[in-house]
Amino acid sequence: MEQIIHPPRTSGLLASLRAGFGLLVHVLIGAVLIFVASLVAMMTAVAGLMLAAAALVLRYIAVRRAAPASACVNPAPVTLQARRTPRGWTVE
Repeated sequence: MEQIIHPPRTSGLLASLRAGFGLLVHVLIGAVLIFVASLVAMMTAVAGLMLAAAALVLRYIAVRRAAPASACVNPAPVTLQARRTPRGWTVE
């Protein structure tokens, strides 16, 4: 009688390890994508808050200029004289 030599059963173990490693890679890629998306969202929120703070600073802390002085010194009405010239009307 002939003796049959069976190969060691490592193919099932290697397939399980390969499947487990593939699952681990997928989980890590998903975690990295979620981390990057949350980082982008946080940077966008911080940029918005900085823009809002700058707008408030410009609105409330900016130096206010005094109103220009009124050009009317004499409260009496002024009557202007106009006359027609060859080039058009002239006001004196």
